[in-house]
Amino acid sequence: MVVVIGFTSKRVQDDGWVKEFFIDKADLFLRVLNSKWETAEEEAKSIANLLERLGVGKGSSLLDLGCGNGRISINLAKLGYYVVGVDISPLFISDAKKKALEYGVQDRVEFLVGDARNLDKLLKDRLFDATIIYWTTIIGYNQSQETDTTILKNVWRITKPNGYLLILNHACLESLSIRQNVCGQPQYISDVDEEYVLVEKPSYDPTTATLHNTWIFYRKKGKDLVYVDEVSFTLRLYAFHELVEIAKEAGWTLHTAYSDLTTLKPYRPNTRGLNIVFKKL
Repeated sequence: MVVVIGFTSKRVQDDGWVKEFFIDKADLFLRVLNSKWETAEEEAKSIANLLERLGVGKGSSLLDLGCGNGRISINLAKLGYYVVGVDISPLFISDAKKKALEYGVQDRVEFLVGDARNLDKLLKDRLFDATIIYWTTIIGYNQSQETDTTILKNVWRITKPNGYLLILNHACLESLSIRQNVCGQPQYISDVDEEYVLVEKPSYDPTTATLHNTWIFYRKKGKDLVYVDEVSFTLRLYAFHELVEIAKEAGWTLHTAYSDLTTLKPYRPNTRGLNIVFKKL
């Protein structure tokens, strides 16, 4: 259950948030990732349906960039794809490898610790039929359009001719605007698991198009909540047309955009964010 209540936030700026969030305090976010496994199988089926519509069928090679602890990679491998998952967090990758063994797909999925800015060095001469960037990951993390363009160029170089880039379930300016018009500036409280509760305190800076968010974790103790730790992040949000322009500069051509991965209806601004497919021509 999620409860939304009003709050007054302060700006949070931490240039080292990626390291703090995904390495130093990765055990906290790992709990959030584990909670996402409940819907991971259905999410992977929706992605596979889209891939098959694009002609990327079972047996194709996929790169899951920013794979976390492998919930999408592993479920796509279960569906017959060969997947390489890359994430900057050693803890996430270690957990993903264990889960690959548990699900019996270790022969169809590989997990690597790596930085999206250095894909060339990490993957060398390997080429993929499609790359998936899922759940608002990688793009916008460095608050630099130049860096994001470089990352998409790196992905372009390791993609086969006529291959695809799928940026899915990605937060954008349009979705943020709609949410703020409906709810104002909210605070979110949710159960992470049976032991932890998460409080999110987001704020948006329109002068830099950045979303600032602080995640505060509490441990449940009877009817009380005991403070555990917190971590903050700053994310650059792009409008739909801006992301298209960045991808175009990196060599990609817009193929299609969808409002929802389940229905695959053409894209219209909504609260759920972007689902965009680019092609390497």
